[in-house]
Amino acid sequence: MPDTAARLKADPARSARLALEQLRLALHNLRPNAWLMPLLAAIMCFMFARWVSTPALIAWFSLVTVSGACLGIVAEIFLRRTEKAPSSRAWVTNATAAYFLFAASWSAFGLLFWRQGNDLNHMLIMLVIGCTIAGNAALVGASKPLIIVGFAVHGLVFVLAPLREGGALYDGLALMAFGYVCFLAWMSRQIYFTARDMLLLRDDKNDLIDALARSKADSDLARDRAESASRAKSEFLAKMSHELRTPLNAILGFSEMIYSSPIGAPAVRSQEYAKLVHQSGSHLLALIDDILDLAKIEAGKFELREGDVDLACLIGDAVQLMAPKAELENLALATEVAAELPILHADQRAIWQILLNLLANAVKFTPAGGSVFVFARIEASGEVAFGVRDTGVGIAPEDQLLVFETFGQGRHDVATPDKGTGLGLSIVKGITEAHGGRVELASHLGRGTCVTIVLPASRAKPRLRQAS
Repeated sequence: MPDTAARLKADPARSARLALEQLRLALHNLRPNAWLMPLLAAIMCFMFARWVSTPALIAWFSLVTVSGACLGIVAEIFLRRTEKAPSSRAWVTNATAAYFLFAASWSAFGLLFWRQGNDLNHMLIMLVIGCTIAGNAALVGASKPLIIVGFAVHGLVFVLAPLREGGALYDGLALMAFGYVCFLAWMSRQIYFTARDMLLLRDDKNDLIDALARSKADSDLARDRAESASRAKSEFLAKMSHELRTPLNAILGFSEMIYSSPIGAPAVRSQEYAKLVHQSGSHLLALIDDILDLAKIEAGKFELREGDVDLACLIGDAVQLMAPKAELENLALATEVAAELPILHADQRAIWQILLNLLANAVKFTPAGGSVFVFARIEASGEVAFGVRDTGVGIAPEDQLLVFETFGQGRHDVATPDKGTGLGLSIVKGITEAHGGRVELASHLGRGTCVTIVLPASRAKPRLRQAS
């Protein structure tokens, strides 16, 4: 019990919520009084008609009926709209006031109906009030404010009524009535603690169920991620085995042909084999570099070698490098670079790698006759945005997050035989985030893709004007 009190004291919000729940239990028990108590009051009026005048009986009956109706209305509203209550204090105050009015109205008969020197009258009044106090202990024991009000009102009448008669017998009866009230008050206190502990256990059980549900959801999410990562890595290894073996086989095959060529063989043929060996070796080296860069990004060890980067010049070089490939694929390659583009404080090799990866993807996934645009601009916020926009096959909505995942590859790219390794956008995302920037993707199937790299304004440096 002390531990429970300390818990509630440390959590006022929970204590207030618990008070409302206990009040709900008490009012749920009292709700039938709205129609039951007028019936009992009518029986009481019939029993005391021989001692009490009719106007007094009608007045008391009316008072009990009205106060009982008020209590019933408050109980009904509370039980239906507790979740919309303005505050727990307001509800407790309203319910306590309604119950006080009803208890005072009902107990008033102990003073109004008392007739001096009539033992039968006194016996009936004491019996009814005693039963009322016992009922009060059982019905409202869950709510402390209603317990206090009930015992204060009913108990006061129960003790004062015999004292009005006087004499040793009635004084003893008053003393017994006081002991009876104290005993029932102690019993109500036990009911109150039992109800409170029951509600606390219910809340703890619900919290435990919610925690278990959240833990299961987190566990399922972690398992799905682990399975997804495992599948992606398996697919990556299968892809890498092909990507690595193809240039290695070419290198071994053509180098063996050069080695086994007879002396005096045509030099042109040897040069052609050497060129193929060099191309395969370059492809293999680029692939290994991508894997190493991705591993550094994943491990958080990708180091930036920052300096001044002329983004406009870098874009021009990248477009010039990719122009032959675009021309071979019958694509229009153009730039949209804003004037007065600032100098970037960034890693030039990393920015160059971003541009080449984006351009390679755009050229690869744009059908013949399409267009590829490289753009760069300054946002209103001062951020520097650059990227590549194409009129290619586009990316399906469900794959737009997948293409940025490590070892992930979208399913939109089935239109081309050269699918690549699926590392390009993962590396772009990692490099961009290492610069404190972000990657934005906008794509529609059959209408093209736009990948925008946004770098923070802190990396932009004003371009110095040349003296005329």
